[in-house]
Amino acid sequence: MRSGYVISDLHLFTEWSVAEDYLHEIQSAASTADFFVLNGDIFDFRWTMLPSVGASVDAAAEWLRSFAADHPRCRVFYVMGNHDCLQPFGERLDALTSETGNLAWHSSHLRLGSALFVHGDLFLRRNVSDPFSRPLAPAIRKKRRSLKRCYRLLHALRVHRWHSPVYGCRACARRMRRSLRATAHHAADGITDLYFGHTHLTLSDYTYDGLTFHNTGSMIRGLPWHMIRVRLPRSADLPSDNGAA
Repeated sequence: MRSGYVISDLHLFTEWSVAEDYLHEIQSAASTADFFVLNGDIFDFRWTMLPSVGASVDAAAEWLRSFAADHPRCRVFYVMGNHDCLQPFGERLDALTSETGNLAWHSSHLRLGSALFVHGDLFLRRNVSDPFSRPLAPAIRKKRRSLKRCYRLLHALRVHRWHSPVYGCRACARRMRRSLRATAHHAADGITDLYFGHTHLTLSDYTYDGLTFHNTGSMIRGLPWHMIRVRLPRSADLPSDNGAA
């Protein structure tokens, strides 16, 4: 069997991310894995504390370069989320993957065997003919300081923990299942397990309508998270292409 891990929503570069406290766990897992999926919003260019979005893109590229270099035997896959789906970042990733033999990136989804990895926006794109499509934003504007102060207050009041009634397990699974059925994209064929992020709701081995759903939660302060181990048959291909998916 091929053994790997998936995690999402670290929201690095924000003041409310606790990911730095747990990076040693991620590094330890990657050191023993055949593959590692970074499933969106690993970096946050909207709420970044760094001086600019450009500086954040530079720091993100260097983080990924270092992560891939530290684990040369591990295939690293980066799937974009809604806070890092940025065209200049994609261009940097193109350059980085051409230099790095074990890194690939995907703008919308990744298929490994019967497992599908998406950030979670799949069910939010029901009005397009292909819910797997993900155009990259040409630019992302940093949030204003006034908005950061409001968001900081919401965090202090723990409002961000009230998402469960909105993004309940069954409701999420139903929406994503409906989107998969509506698409003619080959990536939907033969899927048994769907790994997603975005909702910040931890979820493991939740079965709905023939599919099993998993979510690693979020490393935002006050929210639960967990890395999820993924096992694939040895015959499952680990694709080397990037950017096209």
